[in-house]
Amino acid sequence: MSMKTLALFAVAIALYRSDETQAVGTKSNVFAVKRDSWTDKSLNESLLAATTANLAACSASSTSAYINTVNVLLVFSRCTDNSLLTSVDAWARDMKRIVKDTVRRDVLNFQATMVPGACTATYGTAATTTSGTSPIGSAISTVTSTISGITSSKLPSSVQEVPASDLNRLRAFSGLGQVQSLSSCISTTSSQTAAISFATDAAAYNAIIAVQGAIKVSNTINFQTSSSTDSCSGRYDNCIDLKTDEDIFLYNPFTVTNILNCKNLAGGVPITLIGDDGKRQCFCGCPAGYEMQKKGTGQVCVQVQDSFSCVWRKVSGYRREVISKTSECSFDHIVDEWGIPMPLPTSAYESLLLADVSLDPRLSMSVVKVQDPEYSANSLSSLLGGTSKSWPLTFKDVVAKADRAAALSAVVPGGAGISMHNAAKTWKDYQSNRVDIVNNLGFSGFGKYRLELNAFDYSSSSKCTGCLAIVDGYRPRATTKCPSSFTDSISSNTASITLPTLTMDSMDKANGLIEQYSTFVDSVDNDACSINNRCDLRQFYKQNFFERKYTEYPHDQSSVCFNSKLVLGDLLNSARAKVNPLKGSDGRCLDVQTPVPVGQCSRCCKMTTALREYWTDYRCGSDYDVRYCDGDSTQTCTFEQCLVANGDTLATVTAQIKPSVVADSEKVMQSLNQTAYQTAKQIHRMLGCTSFYGDDGVCEHKAKLSDLVDTTQSLNFNGNYNTNDYVNWRFKLSGASKKWQLWKTRVKTSAETGCYGSRCVAMYENDDVLTFSDPETEILIEAWTQCGLVRNFVFYVDLHLTSSTDLCCQFGKMWYQTSASLTPVITQMCAYPESSFADLTFDFHPSAGFQYSHTALPVKVTEVVCNGSLGIRSPVQVFNLTKASPVGVTSFAVEMAHLPNTEALTNFGVSCDFKYVDYGGSIHSKTCGRAFSIVDCTSPEIDPPSCSYTACTNKKKAGLYEVCSGTVVKGTDTKTYVENGAKQCCQGCAGVATVCTGISTASDETIDLMRCEPSSTGGVYGDGYSYYFMFAQSIDDKSVAMVMLISGVIVAAVVFAVIRRRRESTSQTAQTDPENYYLLM
Repeated sequence: MSMKTLALFAVAIALYRSDETQAVGTKSNVFAVKRDSWTDKSLNESLLAATTANLAACSASSTSAYINTVNVLLVFSRCTDNSLLTSVDAWARDMKRIVKDTVRRDVLNFQATMVPGACTATYGTAATTTSGTSPIGSAISTVTSTISGITSSKLPSSVQEVPASDLNRLRAFSGLGQVQSLSSCISTTSSQTAAISFATDAAAYNAIIAVQGAIKVSNTINFQTSSSTDSCSGRYDNCIDLKTDEDIFLYNPFTVTNILNCKNLAGGVPITLIGDDGKRQCFCGCPAGYEMQKKGTGQVCVQVQDSFSCVWRKVSGYRREVISKTSECSFDHIVDEWGIPMPLPTSAYESLLLADVSLDPRLSMSVVKVQDPEYSANSLSSLLGGTSKSWPLTFKDVVAKADRAAALSAVVPGGAGISMHNAAKTWKDYQSNRVDIVNNLGFSGFGKYRLELNAFDYSSSSKCTGCLAIVDGYRPRATTKCPSSFTDSISSNTASITLPTLTMDSMDKANGLIEQYSTFVDSVDNDACSINNRCDLRQFYKQNFFERKYTEYPHDQSSVCFNSKLVLGDLLNSARAKVNPLKGSDGRCLDVQTPVPVGQCSRCCKMTTALREYWTDYRCGSDYDVRYCDGDSTQTCTFEQCLVANGDTLATVTAQIKPSVVADSEKVMQSLNQTAYQTAKQIHRMLGCTSFYGDDGVCEHKAKLSDLVDTTQSLNFNGNYNTNDYVNWRFKLSGASKKWQLWKTRVKTSAETGCYGSRCVAMYENDDVLTFSDPETEILIEAWTQCGLVRNFVFYVDLHLTSSTDLCCQFGKMWYQTSASLTPVITQMCAYPESSFADLTFDFHPSAGFQYSHTALPVKVTEVVCNGSLGIRSPVQVFNLTKASPVGVTSFAVEMAHLPNTEALTNFGVSCDFKYVDYGGSIHSKTCGRAFSIVDCTSPEIDPPSCSYTACTNKKKAGLYEVCSGTVVKGTDTKTYVENGAKQCCQGCAGVATVCTGISTASDETIDLMRCEPSSTGGVYGDGYSYYFMFAQSIDDKSVAMVMLISGVIVAAVVFAVIRRRRESTSQTAQTDPENYYLLM
C-alpha cells in the first residue's frame, strides 16, 4: 500500500460528554478511545471466540503492504515552552506504537524543526523589557538579531533560521525524532509526507505557513498552543486551539487503510483481529448504528436506534431556575453561566471534516420552544395533593390517578413548538468554537426548550436531543413602603385609640395614604420576562356607616373608599341617617342618656395585597406543565383606616334665647333693679301672684319652647341635603320626674295650621305649651343625629313674684286728727273744740301695705277712691287720688249729724278702693274700710257769749266756728254729701271781725281745712288757757284733762314735726322705712 494513503483521521461518528472529552488527558484514555474501533492483540481467546461466532469472514487484498516509512515533520514555534514539548514527545511515542502495532512495522518517523516567533516569555519564564518596547517587539528583535547572517537562500524571505541553542532544546526530546534546521527541511521536501505545526503567535503561524508552502506538503494540521494569547479560530486554515497541553492526546491524525470486502454480509464492514498466534484475521460486522439480523439463509446489517451516549439525553433534562432579576427577557451563555454540557460530535472522517469548509458534511443545531398544555396548580393539587415534583409526567397518568382531572381545562392550551434557532455549521466551525456556538444560543423567556444537534458526514448522521427548562424563580418585589394608618390621639393610660374624625381634611389625608398603597401595588420590580402576568392576591373590605362588621368588595373600589363625594353620599343618602334616633318604636322620646351607639357612623376600609405572579413549573419529560400563582411571603401590604363621623362633625347647631324674650327679661331685671341676673342663658318672667303655687293670681308661666328659644342647624358638608332630615331635637326640664321629650320633630303644614302665606309663623310637631311654676326651671336641650350628639344647651326660666299687699292691715294707721293727735285715731273721736265737726286726715304712701323683696316685682297704685257715709245714709265719694303713684295727705271735716235732729253720737264710715297694676299690666283692686264715732267734747258755756250765734243762722255764709274752706262731709236725713270750696265768714260777733282761719298752725300752703274764728282770739292755739279750759270742762275724766293740759305745750311742735316727716317720707320705700306711721304718744 502506498504511503500517500496517509490522511488526517477522525474517529467514527460518536458523541461524548463534554466533561469526559475534557478529561481525556492521559495516554491510557487515548488508547481506550482507539480500542473502540481497533482491536488489540491482548484479547483473550474466549472473547475472540465469542466475537467471531457471529461474524462472517471477509476477503482481504493480498497486494496491500507497507513498503516505506512515513516521515511527519513537527514544526514548533521558537516560543514553545518545555511543558508542551514534553506532551508532544509522549504523544509522538504513542502514535508510533499504535501504528507499529497495527501494521506490525515501525513505519512512522517524526522529524522536528523550529520557526521564529514573537516570544513574550523565554521557555516558560516571563519576559521583561527595559527599553519601554513591548515584549512581543523585543522578542522579534531578539530572534532577528540572533539568526542574522545565517539565513539560507532557500528559505522564504519572511522566514529566518532560529539559533542552534533552540534546536538543541528539541534534541532533548527523543520522541520528536531527528531535529533539522529549516534549510535542511526545505532541501529534502520529497521526504515529508505531512506536517504538524505548533504555533504560539501570529508571527510563528505566518512562518509555519511559509515553511509548509516551501516544502510543498499538503497534509497539514496546525495547533495553536495553550500558552498563546491569540486565537487562530476564524483567522487561519486547518487551525485547532489546544486549551491545554494534554489536549494533544485527543487527536490521532493517522489511519491505515487496507482493502477488505464483506460480500457475505450486506451492509457489513470488515473488522481485522489478531489472534494469540499473532496472525491477522478479518471478519465482517455491522457498522455503528446497525445490528446483524438473519434474512433468509444469510445475514444483513439493519439500522437500529442510536445507542451511543448523548450528553443532552437525560430523561429529566436540564432545569434552570432564574432567581435574579433580569433586565432583558433573553438568556444565553448556558455553558459558561449555567454549566449546561456541550455535545461533542466526532466522525470517522475526523480531521478531514475539520478542514472541509462545505456544509455537506455538517452539524446542524436547532432550538424549539415547546408549548405543552399548562394546568392550574391549585386544580391539580386539590386532586393529587402535594406538589408538581411528585406528580406523574404524563397527563394520561394524572387522569389514571385522579379521573376528575379529565374534566380540567388547560389555563394555557398546548400548541406547536416555536423554532428559536436552526442553523448549520461546518465541522470545523463547531469543533473549533463549540463553546461559543452553544453559548450564543438565545432563549427568549421562560419555557421548555427542545435542544437538538444533528451530525452529518457523507453517508450517515447522528442526533442528540435534549431538553432545557428555564423556570422563573424571581418574584415581584415592592419598591415603596406600605403606608400606615393614622389616628387622632392615643391614650397611654388606657391604651385606647381615638378614631380620626371624618372631615374633608381627614378624607384627603386618607386618600393620600391609599395612593401610597396603590404605589406599593403598582411600583414593583420584576424580571423582564414577567410582563402582565401578575396574579396578586388583592382583597378589599369595607365597614360602611351603621354596619358592625366588614364586607368584602371588589378591590378596584379601594381607591375611592374615602372619596369625599362617595363617602358623604353613602352617609347622607342612607335611609338610616334620616331616622330620628330619639324616637322609640312607640313614637315617644327615648328616655336614655345616649340614644346613639358611639362610633356607629364609622367608615372603615381595609385593603391588602400580596404581590404574586403567574409562573410555570416547566418539566422536561412531561407532556404537560403546571402553572402556579405565587409570591414572596414578605411582599405584602395591608392598609386599614377608619374615619368616624360624630354628631358635631356632621352638623352644626345653635340655640339662643329669642331677642324678644331677652328684651322682656331685661325689663323684668330693670324692675328688679338687679345686676346678678343675665339674659344669655336666663329667661326672666313675672307672675301675677304673690307666692309660688298660690291662688291670688296667675302663679305659673306658660309658653312653647319654640317661643322662648330660637335654633339653627346646618350640615358641615356641601350638598343638596335637607338638614332637617338629619338633625333631631329633644329637651328635658329639671326635676326628678321630668323625662326627655321630643321637640320640633316636624314643621306642620299649612293645612294643619290653617295659615297660608309668607307671614305665617312656623309651627312644629311636638312643641306643646309648657308650664313653668318653679322659681327656677332648668331646660336642657340637645341636638342629635344618627352619628351622635351635635351639641347641648342649658337655659333657665326664672319666675319672679308680684310683691304682696297688706293694705287693709295698714288702713287704720292711715287716719289721724291733726287737731287732737297725729297718732291713728281710735274709733271714737272728739269734734273740733267749739265746732260741730271733726277733722280727719288720710295719709297714704304708695308703698304702704306692700312687702317688697329682691326677687319680687313691685306694683304701682294707680288710684285711691274713698267713700264716706254718715250713719245709715247713702255714701258719697269723699276724695279720689288718681296719680300714677298717688301720694295723698287729704284732710276733710265730718259734720256731726243734725238732720232731722242732732244726735249725741255721729257715726261715720269710710271705705277706700285701692287700684294697683302689677309688672304685667294686670289691674288689681283692694277695698279697705273703717268706722268712726264723733262726739262733742266741748262743755256748754254759762257766761253770755261775746258773739251771737243767731246772727248767722240759716245764712250761706259760714257761721262762727264753722268750716269756711275745705271739704266737709255732711248729711241730710237720708244721704251723705260732700261740700267743697270756700265760704265767707258771717260777722256775728260784736266789735270783733270773724276771719277764716286754719285749724292747724302749718303754713297756708299745707292747710287743707279752715273755720271762721273771731280775729281777737288768734285761733284756738292763740289762747291756750281758754282752749284747754273749755276742753277740760267737757271731759268728765279729770285725769284725762290733766294729761291733755300737760301735753299742750308740745302739741304744736309735734304736729309740725309729723307733717314734715310725712312730706319727707314720700320719697322713701318700705325697705328703708318699714313703719310709715309713727306713734307719737
